[in-house]
Parts: sequence; C-alpha cells; structure tokens
Amino acid sequence: MKKLVLFVGVVAVCWQSALAQTTPTAEEVIDKYIAAIGGKDALMKVTDMTTSMSSEGQMGAILITRKQKLPNKFSMVINANGMEVMRQTGDGSKVAMGGMQGSRTLEGPAAQQMTATNTIFPELHYAENGVKTTLVGPEKVDNKDTYKLSHTTSDGSATWTDNFDATTGLKVQSVMTGKSQKGEAMMSTMVYSDYKDVNGIKFPMTIQQQSPRGPMTMTIDNVKINKGLKDSDFTVK
Repeated sequence: MKKLVLFVGVVAVCWQSALAQTTPTAEEVIDKYIAAIGGKDALMKVTDMTTSMSSEGQMGAILITRKQKLPNKFSMVINANGMEVMRQTGDGSKVAMGGMQGSRTLEGPAAQQMTATNTIFPELHYAENGVKTTLVGPEKVDNKDTYKLSHTTSDGSATWTDNFDATTGLKVQSVMTGKSQKGEAMMSTMVYSDYKDVNGIKFPMTIQQQSPRGPMTMTIDNVKINKGLKDSDFTVK
C-alpha cells in the first residue's frame, strides 16, 4: 500500500513537472509572437506606420486610416461614403475622440489603455508603458490551441486579453473592454487572420470585429512604414 501511494505521488510530481515544462511563460509567448512576425530587430526599426483599411457597413463603403508614431502617438479616422464619422487622436498622454455623437478628451487612466494598445507593436513597449502581463493559460479559439495573456495598465484601471496561436505564435484574438460616452461597459473582440509579409514584417490582412455596434470585417489594403509622419499629425487641443 505504501509503495502504491509512493508511486502515485511520483506520477503526480512528474506530471506537474512535465506540465510546467510545456506551458510557456507570458514573456516566452510574447517573444515567440515577436519572432513570428519578423523579429525584434526588424520591428524596432519602425518609427512610424500608416495603415489603410476598408470594410462594408450599413452606411456603405467604410475607409479607416490609422497612423502611429513612436514613442506613443496615434490617430484613427473612419470615413463612411466620403463622410468622416469618427476620429481619435492620441498625443501620448491625452486622447481626443470625436464623431457624430459629439466629442470628448480622455486623460489619465481613461487614456492609458488606448495609448498602450495603439503604440506601434505594443508588446515591445508594454514594460516602458507600465503594462503588466500574465499568462492566463491554454484556451481554444476557433478550434485552435492558443495561449491567453492578460494585460493590465500600471494603475490597474484597465485589463484586456490576447490569444496567441500555440503553434505559429501569431496573435489570433484580442478582447478589450472600454466605456461608452454614457459610462456603459463596452466589449470589443478582434479576430486576426490571413497574415502576409510587408517589408519583412507579417501583418494580419483580415480583422473581424465584434462590438455593441455589430460585426465588421476589415481588410488591410496597405501598410506604409517610416514615411516621416509629423508630430503635428497627433495634436490634441
């Protein structure tokens, strides 16, 4: 009986040891992702980026232009049938948001998450932006084995998650929770697919978004890198 108990104990210890060896750390998951899309050296050479996307919605053709510049500036403009319906601009500390329902400026904790997630290749800069990342564990996403990471801003005011393919290392899903102008919680899920190479870096060419506004499938039409974007493009008044 004692031998049986000892045997079971040894098996349990070995199983836990094997599980620990096969489950990566959060840092290892991010490192694999960075390597999968082009490597740290290639990504660190990108100082500004302009991404043009398109979609179809209830208002017809939708064009989305996102600009990013290091260290932490960004902007996004959405046009529907030639009319601007939304604009976001972040100068590194504040985020101005404007659209058909009015405008507002976010500061402090409210702007922290948007700034951290809109930085060029944000995973490279989480540490300097005070973002803490932990491994949640394995999770199935569309029948794919993934590792789920949870990210939290330095003050703990916002949390979001990413899922990375366990085999390829590529990011396959992000889930973010924010607040509407009325203060209501809003969850947005982004699913990334169809990765293709642009100047030695892989980008997902198809992004499917599910939010309270409804589903939207966005296609990346082109990505322009290091075109000399000016700081004046990201002014928040």
